[in-house]
Amino acid sequence: MANLEHYRQCIQTILTKHGSFQPKRGDVKAELIFDTSHDHYQLMYVGWNGLNRVYHSVMHFDIKDGKIWIEQNMTDVDLAQELLEMGVVKEDIVLGLQPPYKRPYTGYGVA
Repeated sequence: MANLEHYRQCIQTILTKHGSFQPKRGDVKAELIFDTSHDHYQLMYVGWNGLNRVYHSVMHFDIKDGKIWIEQNMTDVDLAQELLEMGVVKEDIVLGLQPPYKRPYTGYGVA
């Protein structure tokens, strides 16, 4: 249970840090979504760029079976490395954005 709370805090810290950077185009806002009861966490961009609707997930983490799953990363930031620097062990980080057949070769958890 201690790991679970630590992992939640790590994810929220990362998303809060990256969510503080507002997009420079249009009327677009960064929104943080922390669903701690189901362990889903996202950074979304929502708004308008001229006549175009902006609505997309920038970063998405889940916690499943005691492991952090990186489900989406639309940045050049190495989220797994940030988690490692916060004390999360490699085996507890799953690159969910990679196909299952590639995960054993990443050096991270495979689920």
